[in-house]
Amino acid sequence: MQDGVVTTRMPLTDIEHEALQRMHAYWLSRGQGGLLPRRRDIDPLDFPWALGLVCLLEVEHAPMRFRYRVDGTIIADRHGEDFTGRTTDDVRPIFYADMLRNHFTEVVETRRATLYRIAIRYDERSKTYLRLAMPLADDGMTVNMILTISDRITPPADRSTFGHYEERMR
Repeated sequence: MQDGVVTTRMPLTDIEHEALQRMHAYWLSRGQGGLLPRRRDIDPLDFPWALGLVCLLEVEHAPMRFRYRVDGTIIADRHGEDFTGRTTDDVRPIFYADMLRNHFTEVVETRRATLYRIAIRYDERSKTYLRLAMPLADDGMTVNMILTISDRITPPADRSTFGHYEERMR
């Protein structure tokens, strides 16, 4: 693969990673009466096993931007810098920032959690990981924050078995 990113949207029923499964179950348990969980419904003390893998992004509207309020320590170490206080616009390479903006915009517009397998190659380095992004809404409806959990995976040997929506960006 040349420099770029390939993303595959996965059904939430296909979460095989234990930490992502646990976080998804936690997020689902925090919503009340069909409403999205609020930020205050999420307590980091409830998931100490995942803290380094978690990011919390604030949604800024007009224009749509995503600002990291928390960038998990493991995520920051793997990326090589901490984005706390910065936006996804600051992420490099630009094709990776574009992918983040597209995926997080999808979460805001659909008000639904998303699961993606993401394979990125840049500067002769590559990594594959899963990212679960879950919307939060102070009023239960309008997404104003996104909670993510991400972790590395080993890519499947045969890409033809994906069978899910795939998007390539360069």
